[in-house]
Parts: sequence; C-alpha cells; structure tokens
Amino acid sequence: MVPVITTHDYFTLSSYLNYQLSGTPINWRAILTLIYPDDLPQTDSELVIETLVYLGEAYGQEKRMLGPFAVIHPIRTASLLARSSETTTTLDLLTTLLHDKNEDITKNKYSSEDWQRLDAIYQKLIKKIDSLENWYLNERIQFLARDRDESYHEYLYSLINQSRATPELIRVKLADRLDNTLDLRMDLYEDISGVNSYQVIFEALYTGTSRGLEIVSPHHMDRKINGAARLYQLFKNTLLLSLLRSEGVELDETAQRLYNSLAFSSINEAHNVMLHIFAYHMQDAKKQKAILMDVMEYCNKGAIHTVNTSGNHRLDGLFKNYFDYDNKQRLKAKLRELYADKELMAKAAVAFAAIFTNFINVPEYSIGGISGEGIQPLEKAQEL
Repeated sequence: MVPVITTHDYFTLSSYLNYQLSGTPINWRAILTLIYPDDLPQTDSELVIETLVYLGEAYGQEKRMLGPFAVIHPIRTASLLARSSETTTTLDLLTTLLHDKNEDITKNKYSSEDWQRLDAIYQKLIKKIDSLENWYLNERIQFLARDRDESYHEYLYSLINQSRATPELIRVKLADRLDNTLDLRMDLYEDISGVNSYQVIFEALYTGTSRGLEIVSPHHMDRKINGAARLYQLFKNTLLLSLLRSEGVELDETAQRLYNSLAFSSINEAHNVMLHIFAYHMQDAKKQKAILMDVMEYCNKGAIHTVNTSGNHRLDGLFKNYFDYDNKQRLKAKLRELYADKELMAKAAVAFAAIFTNFINVPEYSIGGISGEGIQPLEKAQEL
C-alpha cells in the first residue's frame, strides 16, 4: 500500500506553503500550483484563487496550535485530496478548502466591520459559481461542520449517514483527518531521528541482547500536543475508520486510498509515541520487552477487536476511561492523567499500531462496540 504522501513530501509541501504564506503579497497562484499542479480551466482557476484569497483574509495571522498559519490546514487538506485522485473536480477543491468555514469563520470572531467585509467577499465569490454547484457547495459545507452540542461520535455518524447520498463528504473528511494526523509530526521532526520502530521491537522480543534506545539528545521542552493528546487523535481516527466499516460505507478508489493512508499514518504516529516513551521515560530494555509481550498477548486474545469494560488488563476500558468525553475540561483532565502514566501510554501506542494494521490488512475489520448507537463496551472479545 503506497500512502498518498510520504512524511518527507508532507514536510516539503508544508515548508513551501509556509514560505508562500509568509510573502508580501501572497502569491496565491503559486499556492494553487502546490495544491493542484495540473492545469485547471481559467474560470475554475480564478475561482479557486478567489477562494484562497477569501481564506487568507478570514484566517489572517491566526496560527495553528503548533505555530504555522491556520490557513495552511484547508490548503494542505485540498492538496492531499488532489494527490489521492486521478481527477479532482473544482467543486471538490472548493468543498475541501471551505470544509471548516462554518466552524472557524464565524461572526463572533470578528468586528462588525471586518465581518461585513468578509461576508461581502464570500457572497461575491459564490455568485460566480453555477447555481446548482453553489447549492451543492453550501450543502456540503453545512454537513461537514460539527455542531457545538454534538459529540464527536454523533458528528461522524451523522456525516457518514449523509455520505450515502453525498459520498464526496467522506473523501474530504478522510483528507481532513489525514492532514491533522500528519501535522502531529511537525512538532517531533527531529525526535529519535533515524530510529526504526520495527527494528526496536524485533530486538526487544527476539534477540535477548537489546540494550534499549541509546539517545544522547536531551528531552524536548514541554509540547503543546503531548503524547496523551496524540493518542486521543488516534482514537478519533479509530472512530472514523471503524464507523465507515461497521456502517457498510462503500468507498470509491480515492476514498480507499485516503482511508489506507490515514491508517498508515496512524501506525507511524503510534510507533513514534512508543519510541519517545522508550527513549526518554522507560529506558530499561527488560521493561520494554515486558510491555511488548503483554500487549502482544492482549492482541492475540482478540481484545483489541472490541471496546471493553474495565477488567483485568490495563488496556481494558481505555477508550471509555480516557477518550470518550464530550466535556472538554473532563477530557483534558483525563488526558493529563494518562500522560502521567507512561506505561499505559506505551501499551496504548502499541495497541493502536495493531488496530490500524488490522484496518489495512482486513477489509471487513471494525471494532465491536463502535456503532451508530455510540461507544458501548462489550464484555467478550470477538475473534478476528
């Protein structure tokens, strides 16, 4: 399985985009070329550029949590969607660029004068779109927005139901999650550079001579997105991939490529969390082997194929105890609790890597207990 984009190419794309976004004035045509290198009809090209200009005005100097300009997210997401497909329609590009509009560009964030100016730009923009495609675009943007009162699970389930009539929504959502997952690496690019996670696991389990990771660089400063928060992002990916399978959503070639790429990137992220813990927080090779053996037994019993209640194993109840919270303050408190428990974090990271590997290897794989009714623990694990 070849991912939509390699980590190296993702960093390259991000650096080129950041360079262009730092220019005065911004060369939006160059940014369009980075998103979609193929030629678009002139009318469509101008339409996409006007959309980029609107987003540039709306996001302004706003930054993402890790520092880059906030507008880079919809731009990169559109680029990932374009890379995943042989042909990408202008409507798909516009939908992807504007997928966060109803959540990020809201009246309460701007002065009355600035909001009127932004709204005028947007109204002028959409008037240039064919009336039918205009209707489709606004419908898609509405479906892609998460209501404030919705849990993340409710939002995904609603989106998946709507995708039966509008399958394009799933492509955009998968590209969105893929960008958010790859973006986690921006904070850890030099962390444990050149270390092969599979080699580490092999030496720990099979050689009996592993000395653990030998790291001479100091531990990094406290991160805005720590290991527990990264595991929460993997939980969100798990919900999306599992619901798509359990709800029997048929994925077209583009969506399937994005699905596999998201699973692949999630495996890499899980391995990186594990490696960081082994390198800086749990350096004893015997302890590392014990963790790997314990999770391997847990996986072989089929326990990762269901949402389990709290039980005899430390991974039992992981989803419900640490991740499945609608209240943001409660979630933050539970993630702080998880962050303090490095052994559980390491076990969770290894288990997540196994879960996403199953999503790639087994076409019908989903996690029992994740359904339209919510995340309901099951007492007995199902066999894969």
